[in-house]
Amino acid sequence: MEFAIWAYPWDLSEEGPDRVTARLTELGIDELNLATNYHTVQAFSPHNPERRTFFARASSYFQPDDGYGRLEPVPYEGMSGDWIDEIAAGLGDIRLNSWTVGCHNSRLGMRHPDVTLTSAHGDDLVFGLCPSNPDVQHYLTALVRDLAAREHFDRIELETFDYFYGTGFGWHHQKIHAQLGTLGEFLLGLCFCDHCRSTAADAGLDVEQVRRTVAETLDAVVAGTIPDDLSPERWLREHDVVADYVDIREETLADLYAELSASSGSTPLGYYVGAPEPGREWMVGANLDQLSEHVDYYCLPAYESSRNAVMDAYRTVDALTPDVPLHVGLLPGHPAIHDEATLVEIVDALRVAGVPRVSFYNYGLLPEHSLDWIRAATDTATL
Repeated sequence: MEFAIWAYPWDLSEEGPDRVTARLTELGIDELNLATNYHTVQAFSPHNPERRTFFARASSYFQPDDGYGRLEPVPYEGMSGDWIDEIAAGLGDIRLNSWTVGCHNSRLGMRHPDVTLTSAHGDDLVFGLCPSNPDVQHYLTALVRDLAAREHFDRIELETFDYFYGTGFGWHHQKIHAQLGTLGEFLLGLCFCDHCRSTAADAGLDVEQVRRTVAETLDAVVAGTIPDDLSPERWLREHDVVADYVDIREETLADLYAELSASSGSTPLGYYVGAPEPGREWMVGANLDQLSEHVDYYCLPAYESSRNAVMDAYRTVDALTPDVPLHVGLLPGHPAIHDEATLVEIVDALRVAGVPRVSFYNYGLLPEHSLDWIRAATDTATL
């Protein structure tokens, strides 16, 4: 079993890549999943030597090459030079991976609302770029190509390279006082931009009927005339035309992943699964069977609090993708895992199940005692 840890570049830059390398080696960590292109964030860093809180809008932590077209990563304003180059030069024997956020980019979304997800009510959901849009497709493939060309990275891991979800991961002072439930979240995020509509119309669907059905159902969920806990799978079985619309965007995403794979060259690609929950990746347009032709592995962030919950999540996804390696991510701290013994037990169960690689979230966010728990878990797994 191999071990990796997610990390933010500011924590490595401010602590020093050489010091972090020594710490990770002590923890039994083989690989670093480094945020290279990331969404807007406020991060609390309990052991950063220079600060406790870091704020940034959606940014890249490298200087992008030419060739992106209309959309391109925006380098972080507080970065001098290229943090990725500097960190890669100081990591020693720790292997480096690119942890790369794609469509969750409110900075680009607010700057270019015409490339974002469009709700059935006509609202631009600016936190999420739509992967049906040609400009977004060009941006995502250029991003993967740019990162792969740098030769720093053993892997490129893709987060939100899909139809982002519902209300998103939250927005600054987000205000929602309607009970949407899983069905409402799904319907809110179902995109009706010009490109999604055109693709569906070309396939023979009555797109206006689809849009009207989705909008009316969402309104009914909010009004309480449709239960907010109604299963989206059950609802789709009763609305064939919407189900067909959902299937079409899965095909669009699979075509995009063929391009991403070509852009990555020989650098392995991983895709983060489990959103909005394990086994429901179709809700973000991801048909794991179709995508398996274009990625080298999946990674499941199973940020659960017990061995049984983690293993249930793992088995749910593994059953969908038996021929694709499935890596697992754990959060050994608040609000998931609260003690060393639980982390050790979970890692050991994953080892017994044959999971090839476990990643821990996140070096800069975890307090020192959580890092000590990681050392205990990796020591036990290698006995």
